[in-house]
Amino acid sequence: MSNDDQAAEVNFETSENRVKTMTGYLNAVDAYDLDQDLFSTGYTLEQLMELAGLSVAEAVYSSVPPPKFLDSETSRRKVLVVCGPGNNGGDGLVAARHLVMFGYAVTVVYPKRSTRELHYENLVKQCQDVGVEILDDMPLLLRGSDNEEESLSSLSTSTKDPSPHHYDAIVDTIFGFSFKGEPREPFASAIQSMIQVQRGQATRKDTGERTIVISVDVPSGWNVDMGDVMKVGFQPDVLVSLTAPKLCSKSFRGRHFVGGRFLPSSLAEKYHIQMPPYPGVSQVMEIIKPEEDWGTQYAAYCAEKESTEVLDELTEVLEESTESEEDWTTQYAAHCAEKEFMVVLEKSSVLQTELDEILQSTPDVENNL
Repeated sequence: MSNDDQAAEVNFETSENRVKTMTGYLNAVDAYDLDQDLFSTGYTLEQLMELAGLSVAEAVYSSVPPPKFLDSETSRRKVLVVCGPGNNGGDGLVAARHLVMFGYAVTVVYPKRSTRELHYENLVKQCQDVGVEILDDMPLLLRGSDNEEESLSSLSTSTKDPSPHHYDAIVDTIFGFSFKGEPREPFASAIQSMIQVQRGQATRKDTGERTIVISVDVPSGWNVDMGDVMKVGFQPDVLVSLTAPKLCSKSFRGRHFVGGRFLPSSLAEKYHIQMPPYPGVSQVMEIIKPEEDWGTQYAAYCAEKESTEVLDELTEVLEESTESEEDWTTQYAAHCAEKEFMVVLEKSSVLQTELDEILQSTPDVENNL
């Protein structure tokens, strides 16, 4: 769910020329249309934001679990939530409130507050009421480098607190799926600050305190369809896809969660989404991305063969896969592959029909065969 003030204008008009993913991933157009369909079914923006934020909070809990025993206020895990001006930032505000209830010490950076709707002001007040500190500027971050001269992020925009801060997790809710173009200030510096923290940690030899960077729906600065086309260089440790993975997540290699346990089955079918079997009352589920894009390899294999026999064999394999008790990741990969080879199956059917017509119109050739 996204509506970013700073994002360049995106043409969401549906047309025959728009990109069709047909793989179970959502592109920018489909992600927008899905939100509109949810609104038409009776969901409100406030409801969807609350559900999305709860999913994000649970994913943070799974990625950076709190200590088993909290002996004091200082032992609480510290989380920094960086919020953008649109709906993705609203999801972050909701997540911040839930994280406090989960036992975390939460700070929010909200440099460009939305004034479009009263709901955003209410979210800020709700956070403040449970003890969340709201900052206008990015704080000075401890990078965690072994080199003392490089241990601090130099991209802090805060002039009030010069002391460095360590956070167990930084949650990136700056931009969502409607972002397009190059990040501008003050968010460009915020993204670079997170990058510096990661680079500083990469030079460390020990395995001490580290900061986990978690992005919501789309890593900020990425194009939802094509990934990091602007070469921002931001690669979060964890990605939380809301409702369904976006197309750019194909190139993501960190821990990957999908959240949003509210999608009606009719909409899931419309957008070719196979919902995960969420365990118990959980709002998120971690998925494991295979090392290689098997769906793409499978499509190339089918194109080369164009054989009904091969397609029948693969259909049988997929049926067996559905019946077995495999994990959801394997089933989802099979679901995506099925969507791709159906195109080849239809092409084979057309070729067979054309061949039958030729044989019927040329009896001598048929006899020779």
